[in-house]
Amino acid sequence: MIRAAALALCAAAPAAAQDVVCLGTAPNWSLRITGDTARLRTTREIDFDIPHRARAEGRDWPRALTLIGLRDSAVVVLDRLQCDAHPVTAHVLTQRGTTPILLTGCCEVVR
Repeated sequence: MIRAAALALCAAAPAAAQDVVCLGTAPNWSLRITGDTARLRTTREIDFDIPHRARAEGRDWPRALTLIGLRDSAVVVLDRLQCDAHPVTAHVLTQRGTTPILLTGCCEVVR
């Protein structure tokens, strides 16, 4: 179900030369986006390719990324909203088995 949504959604991140590191709590999770790949750490570590990127119609932000792994998929929405002391917020929609999971956290752009 999430995989179909991920394939249907095009996604976009900050410029390809920039890495993005996102962290969240309750539950603890992290996401590192490097070029066309990403690594999500929750209760396990999952590597993804990023085949699609998109921006909101007529705007620079928010941006979305479609993440596709061997057995997992996710959609990440990044927005330039202040998140604590961080410049970007992230919402990650993925799944644990057949249960949808929504993770929310803050991101730093790493040069």
